[in-house]
Amino acid sequence: MKCPRDGAELATVRIDGVELDKCHHCDGLWFDQGELDRVRNLDFTDVEERLEQKYGNPDVAAGKVNGYMRCPRCTDGRLQEFTYTYGNRVRIDRCNECLGVWVDDNELDAIFGEEKQLEKMAQDGRLKAFMRAMSNLMSSK
Repeated sequence: MKCPRDGAELATVRIDGVELDKCHHCDGLWFDQGELDRVRNLDFTDVEERLEQKYGNPDVAAGKVNGYMRCPRCTDGRLQEFTYTYGNRVRIDRCNECLGVWVDDNELDAIFGEEKQLEKMAQDGRLKAFMRAMSNLMSSK
């Protein structure tokens, strides 16, 4: 499979039994449908760092990308940007055909960062206030 960002060959990497596809050129990650949720359910949040430690960052040459970002799985499917989380406004790219997602470098850390914020808010009793604020924000649009 080819990286939708830069056309480099994607390498297979594994994190706690979940097989992902990583671009060692731009450090982006491809998650097939359901894999991002499986990774989010793991007991650790430093996934990008763990992958770097385990697989390193070998030199790879960028390939060619023509036009919009294409799904590395479907090859013809176009990736569409959407907001995955709202507190930090993390936007990732999703294929509307196979429902896989492309996560650029540091976006996974941002997703886990929001999760940590929500856990802290729940412990502090602020989760209800956050949910009300989000509801008000969504209804005002």
